[in-house]
Amino acid sequence: MKINYKSILITVLLLIVLGVMFFVETGMFISGPQRKYEDDIRKIETTIMKNYRGIKNIQRHVFYYTVYVGENDKNIVWFNELGEDIVTRKLKTKDFEKVERTVEERYHAKHIEVSLGYGYDNPVYVVECDKGLILLDYDTLKEVYYLKDGDV
Repeated sequence: MKINYKSILITVLLLIVLGVMFFVETGMFISGPQRKYEDDIRKIETTIMKNYRGIKNIQRHVFYYTVYVGENDKNIVWFNELGEDIVTRKLKTKDFEKVERTVEERYHAKHIEVSLGYGYDNPVYVVECDKGLILLDYDTLKEVYYLKDGDV
């Protein structure tokens, strides 16, 4: 019996092509939705920057709603998913140090990181610490939400 090297070569090449197609399709399937998600976020941020000149430090926060928080020279502005402003506060009212002190005293927390977000119906300070996730009302520092570490 004679070995047909030509058909073995064609079979091996077809298997290589099949393998390459498999990896390319898998890569597109996995990364495709992520790219669309990132493009949607980028479009909203672009809309915000176009409509509100001077806005910087745009951050995305998701809790009950998805909001974007940015600031200019005078104000902090919270935006909805369409890029429309929903709440504005004076920049000088932002006091992360007071929030850190409050969380240390009230919850005896350490390793505190503070950012801005939006709670159920108002702007909040978002505090991530060793005790968990704490949302404090922006104006009154009352607890809006508290998720203890490990209670997920």
